[in-house]
Amino acid sequence: MATFVTRAQWGARTPTNVSGSITPEQGGVVVHHVDAVKVAEADHGDCAAQVRGIQNYHMDSNGWSDIAYSHLACVHGYLFQGRGEYVRTAAQGTTQGNDNWYAVCALTGGTSGDYDTVTAGLIDAIRYGINRLRVSGGAAQAITGHRDHHSTGCPGNLYSRVLSGEVNPGGGPLPFPGVSFRQPPATVHASVATWQYWMNSKHGYSLTVDGQYGPGSDAACRSFQSSKGLSVDGVVGPATWGAAFA
Repeated sequence: MATFVTRAQWGARTPTNVSGSITPEQGGVVVHHVDAVKVAEADHGDCAAQVRGIQNYHMDSNGWSDIAYSHLACVHGYLFQGRGEYVRTAAQGTTQGNDNWYAVCALTGGTSGDYDTVTAGLIDAIRYGINRLRVSGGAAQAITGHRDHHSTGCPGNLYSRVLSGEVNPGGGPLPFPGVSFRQPPATVHASVATWQYWMNSKHGYSLTVDGQYGPGSDAACRSFQSSKGLSVDGVVGPATWGAAFA
């Protein structure tokens, strides 16, 4: 199990404000990375200073009340306490994202062809963070990438680890988010974008990845359900989600 590093242990500043206005049971946990350049520290002894630097940037340059993330994970298998459980984040780039979702940030970065090494310790720390946010923070089962909420490449090469379910504490495929997608009216949820991306990349569809379950997504769902011998109702519930991510 990853080692937990408290705010006191990494030398966190006192937040200027703490907002408990978050409803994580309506969202889940979002996985982030730091940047589009490699940032992982070779020596774990430098990771606490890196987290302090992120906090300073978020507070002093961005004007935020604290470090944006709920927790941060390093490649050495440590989980650094961020804002923590039941505290609203500033990480997702949308009001709804910050209202309903926690954020776990990997202390990694890079491009698809030149990315920090994704270690077993990093994956273990991300899983530990997600599990804490579920067990102690009431997070729903959904796990998404930052790109599912906002126009960004984040979390880089970790996104495939999200889609595969590798970062899921329970193991296995990406868990059903607890929200069935249907229309009309169109379900709007970050996990819709996750499903749309997966349907395109793994099942050959050409959906607009926008997080909105409209007529195009409904048609793709019905086609997929028919091909898998499922009940054709156009609703992405547990069975259809499970078949898509199996």
